[in-house]
Amino acid sequence: MQKKLYALFGLLAIFSLIAVAPSAFAEHGEGGMSATVENAPGSSTPGCEPNCFIPSTVVITEGGTVTWENTDNAAHTATAGSPADGPSGAFDSSLMMVDGSFSFTFDSAGTYPYFCMVHPWMEGTVIVEAEAAHDDHAEEMGNMEEKGHDEMEEMGHGDDHGAKGIEDIQDQFVATVTSGVIHHIGANSDDDTLLVHLFGADDDGELKITLNKDIITPFDDGSYFVLINSEEVEFEQMGRTLHIDYDAGTEKIEIVGSHVVPEFGTIAMIVLAVAIVSIIVITAKTRTTLIPKL
Repeated sequence: MQKKLYALFGLLAIFSLIAVAPSAFAEHGEGGMSATVENAPGSSTPGCEPNCFIPSTVVITEGGTVTWENTDNAAHTATAGSPADGPSGAFDSSLMMVDGSFSFTFDSAGTYPYFCMVHPWMEGTVIVEAEAAHDDHAEEMGNMEEKGHDEMEEMGHGDDHGAKGIEDIQDQFVATVTSGVIHHIGANSDDDTLLVHLFGADDDGELKITLNKDIITPFDDGSYFVLINSEEVEFEQMGRTLHIDYDAGTEKIEIVGSHVVPEFGTIAMIVLAVAIVSIIVITAKTRTTLIPKL
């Protein structure tokens, strides 16, 4: 009985760590003409959320193709739409058997949520960027990098976030802007705010960002609210993707939810530490039980 309890607890500890780690270190597509998405192993059973598709969010350029590969041991679909609203009709793989695949070419820019009709807890997103916007953004990023870190500090936009101990979690989101570049994304758990810092926004622009629900949680009605220059502004929300218009000269956009967790690496380490300590305690108790009483 004690050995069974030990094995069960060890498995639970490992599953707890896995449940946290993927959301912390999930990779998003970097943009381009093609992307591949696989089913997470065992995704036919609830518990893989939010990374039942790997990666759960991909970014491609207009005219690009996404290929879904069923590497799981159960049949799945990749169907445009959402469990709440049903299929949108944009694309549908129909039933993909084990080792099957499905490809779709996206001719129009936009955000395309999708899900598995057989297992509706499996959700993902395809973000299709206009080719011109993608090229302009890449060129602008290159120009900004050429200016160098020192010049950015001289212009008053130095990276003081690291000195203040604020972690840059930009790699946890898929975010694009049409004016300037995203200099830094940080999180403030004290006021449940996600801070998007912009640099070089010389013209009016739009921020498009797909939020990670494991970092920022919406309010009970599924919504957020947004502040620019400490004033609440209107924006468009499509699921977890926000379209936020901003004026020239904007340097900070605040997205407020009901809860924000800024440091996922820390959480993973805490879960691992708790699991290890718990296993040590169980082992000690087991050994004590096995010692014969005199």
